[in-house]
Amino acid sequence: MSGFLYRGRDYVTDREDLLKNAGHMTDIRSDETEKGPPLQTHTLREFEQHLNDLKKENFSLKLRIYFLEERIQQKYEDSREDVYKRNIELKVEVESLKQELQEKQQVLDKALTTAESLTNHNEAELQRRSEERQQEIDHMQEILETKIQLLQEEAKLARGEAERMACLAESESLRRVTVEKRLRETAEMEPSGPLHQDALANKDRVIKELTQALQSKEALITTLSGEKAHVHERVGELEDRVQDLSASLLQKDKDAKFFQDVLAQEKLRIHQEMQDANVMSGAMQLRFCLQTALWQPFRKF
Repeated sequence: MSGFLYRGRDYVTDREDLLKNAGHMTDIRSDETEKGPPLQTHTLREFEQHLNDLKKENFSLKLRIYFLEERIQQKYEDSREDVYKRNIELKVEVESLKQELQEKQQVLDKALTTAESLTNHNEAELQRRSEERQQEIDHMQEILETKIQLLQEEAKLARGEAERMACLAESESLRRVTVEKRLRETAEMEPSGPLHQDALANKDRVIKELTQALQSKEALITTLSGEKAHVHERVGELEDRVQDLSASLLQKDKDAKFFQDVLAQEKLRIHQEMQDANVMSGAMQLRFCLQTALWQPFRKF
């Protein structure tokens, strides 16, 4: 552009010199022709007038060219200053984006580390609590099964003893009836006398002893019946306890399933947050690349 302007200036200067020479020649010719006829003088005046007009036009063109050059130079300087300013702004923005990206990346890394730590901690805590509950359930189930087995054995022994005592009481009752029957038969067959009185006394004594023994057996049967009722009551209580423990085991299983569901949801939430964080990081990197690409053409300035 500057070369073109300088060539324009040279062209105007050459043209001005040419016009000066032409004017000089015109003056010489006018001097030579002053003595000529009036028609030739009139023609030379017209020519001089025309030259003056050309000089004025040339001067006007010079001014226009000068002002155009000045304006073009000013626009070029303004445009160059705008380019530098825009270049600086882009550099500042790129550095700001770099810093922001680095800070965001650090925050993201810290958040991911914290999330992984919390996930591992929560998972370990839930696993520990689940194992503890499972151990408690297994321990209580073992104790319950042992108690149930012991109570079943006790109930079985009590029922066996009660049945044995019932058979014994029935046998003693039959024996007493038999003895009484024999005594009556003997009393009817034997004659009365001292020997008969002694025999009756012995029989009464035996009957009394047998009666006392029978009463003792009946008392034992009553005691065993009470113990049997107590055993049945205890068995009922243990059955209720078994139902309660079964319900507790079922509730613990539900709690364990609930904690497992909570753990799965927590893992899913953290995985989603990590994906969102990666998407945000990718978007920031893309923005940084676009800014860098926009700034690249201005580096040559």
